[in-house]
Amino acid sequence: MRVLMVEHCGRSGMYAYADSLCRGLCEVGADVTVLTSSAWPDKPAPFKVEKRLSEFTRQQGGRSRLHWAADRICRSSLNSIRRNRFAVEGHFDVVHFQGAGMPLLDQFFLKPLAKKLPMVLTVHDVKSHYDRFVSRDSFFKRSLHIPHCLIVHYENGKRQLVDHWDLSGESVTVVPHGIMMPLHNPPDKAAARKKLDLPSDYRVLLFFGNIRPNKGLDVLLKALKDICVDNPGTLLVIAGALPRGMSFQPYSEIIQRLNLSDNVRAVIEFIPDEDVDCFMSASDVVVLPYNEFEAQSGVLLRAYAHKKPVVVTNVGAMGELVSTDKVGLVVEPDMPEALAGAVINVLDNPGKFQSCYTTGLEEKYDWKNIAALTISSYEKAIAIKKQF
Repeated sequence: MRVLMVEHCGRSGMYAYADSLCRGLCEVGADVTVLTSSAWPDKPAPFKVEKRLSEFTRQQGGRSRLHWAADRICRSSLNSIRRNRFAVEGHFDVVHFQGAGMPLLDQFFLKPLAKKLPMVLTVHDVKSHYDRFVSRDSFFKRSLHIPHCLIVHYENGKRQLVDHWDLSGESVTVVPHGIMMPLHNPPDKAAARKKLDLPSDYRVLLFFGNIRPNKGLDVLLKALKDICVDNPGTLLVIAGALPRGMSFQPYSEIIQRLNLSDNVRAVIEFIPDEDVDCFMSASDVVVLPYNEFEAQSGVLLRAYAHKKPVVVTNVGAMGELVSTDKVGLVVEPDMPEALAGAVINVLDNPGKFQSCYTTGLEEKYDWKNIAALTISSYEKAIAIKKQF
């Protein structure tokens, strides 16, 4: 089967996911071509990579917001035209999109492509993280109704697609998110802490990823005060970039107000893929205290790869996953006291949760198995396309 994998970004979590999935697809016999941007790293792969899409800039630079937005719309339009032409001329058996692009444009550009080729869309975010005109609900809903099949990573996500976006359950398949394996041989805990200049005798909590308002960092900082009363030698490492236009100042004020300066290390910048595993290795517990989230977390699956105990909130797919796999504890969102209690529990009983990282769990999220389930979605999309 000839598969065209469309991944517009070429970096960060979406790149890591697409790369792992494509390697799994090649293992089960698929002939895969990735269509992406110039940001996709140059490294050996068993699939072809076509860097034909324009890369988006995260920063406005000296441009006005209107100029920056217009540039993104123009680039997205050109990318859509190039993508459709490449897909049709390549005579692929199926086109698989990783995440919605720009729904404002997708509602128009996906339709002609779906008339020519079977189309599958992995819906990583059941609802958008941001309230933006280009991804308003009406545009997003129309875009979701165009592909022949949709993939989502968790059962509640499927229910939301059916109930909230008025989709047929027959068109939605649940395929788990695979474990995000380390890119290289990661350092052990001692070496990782030395590289990051972290104390060797502290218990390290890790909050990793883009620091969006919905991630609940403010809640974690409030919980940290109680955690440090019970465990004075605790250090919270915050590692990740801020969205455009946001400041870390509100979090700094909480840190100062609660006298937590000695218990927090903040690395507020984009963390390259090759450094992610160093932060994971250095930690004792990964904490994801999100307030609102309608997706699966690549950070969580990276913690799985390092067999780290986790504490997560019951939002998106995270609560469903951790409750089932028993590799940590789940609390309700926006509850600092409950979050503190859960973190203390995990710090006091790390072996209890690490022991749940079994061979069976690894097989459950192995990319070869994920790829086989994905192939089944391709076959369904091909069958549906033949009916029209």
